[in-house]
Amino acid sequence: YWMYTLETPNVKWMLPGATNANYEIFAGTFLGDRPQLCSVLGGAVRVSNRLLVPNDFVTFAGGDPDGFLGYMLTKTPLGKRSANDTANYWTIVIDAANFAGPVMYTAAWFWDSRINWHPKSISWSDPRVNIGYIAQGFEGSIGAFTAQQGGSQYWRTTRWSMPRDRFGPSSSPNTSTLFTGHSQFATDWAVDALEPMLSGTGPVGERTHTFVQQRSAESRTRPDCNAPPEGEGGMSVWDDQEDSEVTWSGFGIGSAYDQTKSEAAHCASTLSLDPSNAALSCDQRRCEAAAFLQGGLGNSDPPVVISADAVPPEVKAQFDEAAFQPTKMNEGTFLGPPAETEQACFDKPASDTMYCTFTASKAWIGWRWYRFVDQPELYMVFESLPDDGTRQAARDYMQARIERLHRQQEADSTGGWFSPPQGDAALPAEKVSIDPALLLTPPTGFEYGYVPVAVYQRPRVKPAECDVEVNAVGPRPVPHPDGYWDDCTSPSGIENPNCHRPDGGYDVETCSANAESRAPFNYPGRIYGYWPGGSQDDRVPYDVPTRDKLLTPRPPSTSSPPPPSASPSPQPPSPPPSSTSPPPPSPPPATWPSPLTKPPRPPAPPPLPPTQMVCNDDSSTCPHLDDAECDDGGEGSIYSICPYGSDCSDCGSRVAPPPPLASIPPPLPSPSPPSPPAAQRHWVECGRKNKCSENARWADPSEEHEVRCCSDTRIDGWKKRGSNCPWTESDDGMGGCHHEETLSEAEEVCADAGARLCSKQELKSDCTKGTGCGHDRDLIWTSNAMP
Repeated sequence: YWMYTLETPNVKWMLPGATNANYEIFAGTFLGDRPQLCSVLGGAVRVSNRLLVPNDFVTFAGGDPDGFLGYMLTKTPLGKRSANDTANYWTIVIDAANFAGPVMYTAAWFWDSRINWHPKSISWSDPRVNIGYIAQGFEGSIGAFTAQQGGSQYWRTTRWSMPRDRFGPSSSPNTSTLFTGHSQFATDWAVDALEPMLSGTGPVGERTHTFVQQRSAESRTRPDCNAPPEGEGGMSVWDDQEDSEVTWSGFGIGSAYDQTKSEAAHCASTLSLDPSNAALSCDQRRCEAAAFLQGGLGNSDPPVVISADAVPPEVKAQFDEAAFQPTKMNEGTFLGPPAETEQACFDKPASDTMYCTFTASKAWIGWRWYRFVDQPELYMVFESLPDDGTRQAARDYMQARIERLHRQQEADSTGGWFSPPQGDAALPAEKVSIDPALLLTPPTGFEYGYVPVAVYQRPRVKPAECDVEVNAVGPRPVPHPDGYWDDCTSPSGIENPNCHRPDGGYDVETCSANAESRAPFNYPGRIYGYWPGGSQDDRVPYDVPTRDKLLTPRPPSTSSPPPPSASPSPQPPSPPPSSTSPPPPSPPPATWPSPLTKPPRPPAPPPLPPTQMVCNDDSSTCPHLDDAECDDGGEGSIYSICPYGSDCSDCGSRVAPPPPLASIPPPLPSPSPPSPPAAQRHWVECGRKNKCSENARWADPSEEHEVRCCSDTRIDGWKKRGSNCPWTESDDGMGGCHHEETLSEAEEVCADAGARLCSKQELKSDCTKGTGCGHDRDLIWTSNAMP
């Protein structure tokens, strides 16, 4: 599920918004492990102005936590688009030692765009939908190196540990509690409890977090506690040679379930620990297991723990040579800056200032502050509303409510909504603390109605665009050595199966549209969204381009965001016709804004006799076979990156002879030709979009401008901003920075580096931004010559 998360030895918490599991369904939230389309973003809407939510996972204080995190998933009115909006806004609320309150909610648009493809569809946004039960699990496999000698198999397991509880009503030092304090709610308590605070109406005493906490405690009930299977739990141990597993129950860990104690703790899931077991080594905080085993050639021959002295020297030498390989599946390439296809959703920060910090897991994070309604996850929410005043009214309504929430959190000095039903003191351990690097104080002017949005995350590498460091305390993370991500073998020569994927490649997790057709899952398409008020039988459909129809992102907004102090007045939109009114004529589906639609396809070639066909799947010339996207440039193609007729698995057989290849998207320019005649001008473009005081223009070759270079092939140390960008640099491998060079000098600098001048489009797409030398605000030479 999570093979593309950033590597770290520390415990991390995955918010549902930051997951790569079941990608085609649950993606569309945050920046992920591959470029997305702006038209599918819109899941995890950030609520807190005090907690920075990374694009990867949330880390904890010290990096090695031992405590409990309170977690609530409940319906709230935080996402209401108008006063009569009754849609479900499933909200994540947490309770930690140093932070409490709502973190994010899932927009109704997220569920609608993935489920509501029929006028009668009902998604998780519909108020008729509830959560009937929860499932919890603690699962995993233990890795081990194996070796055979004399007809016997030997194992050396990984090291792992279980925390020890403190003394309490339902715990002891020889137990380890995984889950505790469950509650369920039979009413929409949070919808009623929060409305006075968000709307600013009703008794003043009901607009506080104390009132919310009281309603939470009054409304919760204990669910039925189910007893786990009796006996010692089994754990899977993987054989590194055979890629198979055996189940073993010899680690000294079993079930400590007691019905009375479990019910007193609101359904606790507790394991027993046996410190006398040879596989366990316990101190006051935890019991750790790391063992040599013998046996286990099958489930009928379970392995047993043996001492290190009982392992033959030859076997021990094999174990000493072996080493577990670090995961190198993701160096953070797509965790920011946003890719070209994502940029339209990120183009309205309240300020261009980038703040940055580094976490306990040694990851640098860069973020910008966004007005709540301008954050990327709400872009599609507002695009789905009619632009007849309804959209702006919804923006004003939502912004005003979040500002009230932030003001009340400051006044109450808390955002907490709930607490353990058995009380903090009865927890088997203290509450855990969120990584202090992620706890923020909003800058002056952004105190209310603004949220931090992570636009960069990399292991150990600070963002070049960082303007202000925040909470950056302690030793700086040391960057990995040069070539780290390309080194896929261990010192002993063993190939690392977890090495980073080739550029642009990843494990494709594709869902079909339905079991009958097995057609690609190609959302969004036509959507019948849950309408904010009125009869759902009158839902107005609207069309959003599916993935194969969308290539060009929306141009950046030219309008300036309102100043930080601006507080729009709430203007509730006019409600749609009620169910008692005569139904209006069925309107046509809304049309998606034209800037996001694909340019007209070139005319198809004249048909030839059906017997003259071309079908030659060839992975050597078309590396994108069988990916549900036609790439050969012919009729119905999405891309023209493969020879005509060489992608039959996606395009079908082609009529011969081939037509000219289409140019969507245009190929990257080839290396620069020899220097043009002296009179031929070249275009100079800003090093970063909207950052230059001068306008981009045609320049005489004798003028002096800054230099940045591009390469169509990988160069160590150079940056690749996205799948449509080349590798770029401003100084590394170029003999340092080049501030004032003529055209011929600039071409020579890039050629000496084994590269070329970048094209105008590559610079306009921000492929080179943040590559150093302060050139983001300078005009850069391009390879585009005046016709």
